Amino acid sequence: MSKLVETNNVNLHLMSGKSRLHILKDINFSINVAEVVSVVGPSGSGKTSLLMVLAGLERATSGSVIVDGKNLSELDEDGLAVFRRHHIGVLFQNFNLIPSLTAHENVSLALEVAESGLSFKQIREQAADALSEVGLGDRLTHLPSSLSGGEQQRVGLARAIVSKPPLLLADEPTGNLDQDTGSLVIELMLNLARKHQTAMMLITHDPKMATKADRRLVMDRGVLAEQKIAEPA
Repeated sequence: MSKLVETNNVNLHLMSGKSRLHILKDINFSINVAEVVSVVGPSGSGKTSLLMVLAGLERATSGSVIVDGKNLSELDEDGLAVFRRHHIGVLFQNFNLIPSLTAHENVSLALEVAESGLSFKQIREQAADALSEVGLGDRLTHLPSSLSGGEQQRVGLARAIVSKPPLLLADEPTGNLDQDTGSLVIELMLNLARKHQTAMMLITHDPKMATKADRRLVMDRGVLAEQKIAEPA
């Protein structure tokens, strides 16, 4: 299969006061087109930092990050922003919706930014379709304050996939949800990723959810490795 994401000897150092911390250590891994990969590991192990580097929101100190054929180190900040709009959807633990905009307007705005050539009608229709895909076709005019946590995260998911990016990065997307609601959101994400042939990296604290991915990785103190899955007896 062709590779959508490839990292080569990626290291990340960050300053904490006067101390220089080695956050990511020689990360070498890839994500194939349409592959779902989960990453588990203890808090502070570097999982979110890895996602930030893949999204171009944090620059690697050394090594290369290639996403959809583009070496992110070759792009300046404006170039990275444009690249993200077309190639990467990001879903965080916090819903990050604009409180004064309806669900429909939140998703429409994301699409308008990503696809400037679309007409107003096309933007509204595609945003409504994305919300219908996450089960919120009857919540278009609702403000975030009138939606449950699970519904808000589903709006966030619709916003992340509305432009149909080849890569979706999800950082503990169910961290603010109860277990049952979180499980439903993860199942929805997985189903949509496979429906649209979207590659996904899912950071999760839930080992059960992690096993639903095509491949499982574990992060420990900045080192990323394949998770060994026990064979059935």
